Amino acid sequence: MRTQAGVDESPSSPENEVEQTISDETTQRLFRGVVIALVALVVIGLFAGAAIWALEGDDGEPTPMNAVDVGFLQDMIDHHGQALAISENYLENNPDGGAAPYASEVILYQTRDLGWMNDWLDEEGYTPGEADREAMAWMNEPTPVGEMPGMPSPERLAELADASGDDADRLFFEIMTDHHLGGVHMADHAAANGGREDIVEFAGAVVRNQRIEVVEYEAAVRRLGLT
Repeated sequence: MRTQAGVDESPSSPENEVEQTISDETTQRLFRGVVIALVALVVIGLFAGAAIWALEGDDGEPTPMNAVDVGFLQDMIDHHGQALAISENYLENNPDGGAAPYASEVILYQTRDLGWMNDWLDEEGYTPGEADREAMAWMNEPTPVGEMPGMPSPERLAELADASGDDADRLFFEIMTDHHLGGVHMADHAAANGGREDIVEFAGAVVRNQRIEVVEYEAAVRRLGLT
């Protein structure tokens, strides 16, 4: 084609313009895709590095137990053992009593706790304490094992074993409330002064859970008309 000036001119055809537009769009899409892929790789790399760091940290040895950890576990094993005795004494004559669900709960969860505590002691070469030892020296309150806070006397346990009906329910809640508050006193000190993280966390859980149970006992006493 010639112009009026006589100079050859080769304007682009519509097909060429479409192809150029498609080519530009394709290039832009590819560029965006490459950028997104690179960003994704960087993010994945950061997360992977953090995960590896966390896993390596978890593989480290736990902080060894200090004297508070050891004393707390040994004494709480005896304390929990007494809670089982209280609950079993109640359930023997009152399997369907008003406090039976609470006594069964004590047996379930404190048996689990006993397994954990014995395992922790065994991991570091310790054994449960001797029956005639001085307890609570680790919290500067030395006392015979049988006189730890909340531990009922043999006479009190015998009274519970012989009781039935409302009297048994009332005695169970009274005895177990005192027992839980004694355990909270000990666990609170261990949570604040222990050395090994998982045992400190366990002591804190004992404090929270037993305080909650004391509140539940108070509500049950009102609900059952035992006041």
